[in-house]
Amino acid sequence: MMRKKMILLLLAVCLIPGIRALAETEERNLPAFTEISLRVPATLYLEQGNEQKVTIEAGRATLDELITEVSGRSLVVRFPAKNMLMRNFRPGKIVIRVTMPEVTALNLSGSGDILARGEISSLILEMNVSGSGSIDLDALTANRVKASISGSGNILIEGDQPAAELSTSISGSGNLIAEDFEAAEVKVTIAGSGNARVYSNGNIHVKIAGSGSLYYRGNPNIDSSIAGSGSVNEMK
Repeated sequence: MMRKKMILLLLAVCLIPGIRALAETEERNLPAFTEISLRVPATLYLEQGNEQKVTIEAGRATLDELITEVSGRSLVVRFPAKNMLMRNFRPGKIVIRVTMPEVTALNLSGSGDILARGEISSLILEMNVSGSGSIDLDALTANRVKASISGSGNILIEGDQPAAELSTSISGSGNLIAEDFEAAEVKVTIAGSGNARVYSNGNIHVKIAGSGSLYYRGNPNIDSSIAGSGSVNEMK
């Protein structure tokens, strides 16, 4: 029994360095960017601030493979193509923290998440989700917002300042949740079973093809075109 306990203790001690390796943090120095394109299964925490900064927490093997590059004005986070073709490639948990002075576009491919828990301010903001991931902004100030969802992903928007325009296109089963983000002009296009929840006291233009639904707050004028079993519903 004593020998078994000693073996288990030695195994635990040997595993500690491996566990610690999973928590390595690396800072990446990059040219200036105003957009993000996340193409890996990571959680990216976004903050708007004066100084640009990118840090990544992951296992050493993952850090060595993970590519962060600036293309045009976009920060692209990806793995080499060879990794995506390897069936046994397991990157593990990846946490990315990005601080940037200006935010103009957020693009997400796959199963990752982009989360902003502080204020994000932008004159025009474009968001695109392709896959099952989510973009979640809980304090957005913007004049115009464009949100596109392809697949089963979600875009969640909240904000205290009304926007001039919010337009969204949903293809698939994804959801736009923006019932706490007021916009004067709202344009919604749904193809499939997706849903949009919006807030307007101006005008809502909606086109639905399929079983998708629009839910709205406020007292807007509504112009709707529905082909299929979709619906337009006032939120109570």
